[in-house]
Amino acid sequence: MNLREIIVLSIITLFATSCSEINTNNPIETYKYWSGTNPTKDLEVINGKYWQSGHWTREYIMCLKLKPTENWWNDFIKENNLTIDKGAWTKSSDSPEWFNHSESTIIYKQEGDFDQGSRYLKDTITGECYIYEIQL
Repeated sequence: MNLREIIVLSIITLFATSCSEINTNNPIETYKYWSGTNPTKDLEVINGKYWQSGHWTREYIMCLKLKPTENWWNDFIKENNLTIDKGAWTKSSDSPEWFNHSESTIIYKQEGDFDQGSRYLKDTITGECYIYEIQL
């Protein structure tokens, strides 16, 4: 194969692989697309919904319902620089019907001025957590 053929083949491969939309309601697949790994033993993945555009910029919307250990959740908050959101938040209209938090829920968001609407919620009574993450 000459250089020209390699370049043409590379461009075709790039376009063919970057144009595939991803759409799943499988909780484990959702977690894997979002995190890049399988769930650990200290995490029960209950529900999930994931959509990713076919665009190379990896635009996505993800909803997860999970029940982590207290240590997992605390580490998650720390690693992602989350802070309690004291403002009003209304769940997105594209959220699935199971994405319902109670009044005993603490809502977190990432620190900083840039906010596309991602929220991280923990029910203080049940320990269930909901993650709504959007990257557009």
